Amino acid sequence: MKVTAELNLVMGDSGSVRSLSAVLAPDNEGLPRGLRLTMVGGRRSLRCRVESDSSSAAISTTLALMRDIVLFQEVWLLSRT
Repeated sequence: MKVTAELNLVMGDSGSVRSLSAVLAPDNEGLPRGLRLTMVGGRRSLRCRVESDSSSAAISTTLALMRDIVLFQEVWLLSRT
């Protein structure tokens, strides 16, 4: 069964989008067979799409992605105050 999860993050500015994309980019390399992660940045949004032949791989990858996004947000906010 093919599973797809998509996150659409609306952000404050294009700098935030670029920074988050740069932070997440290394995670997009060397993925296991059957797992695909794509990110498309807009002016104020970032769309992340996880596709997998395995539901457990799709769910665990999506959860890891969300944890990384939360960590980025915490660090980003701390650096701006």
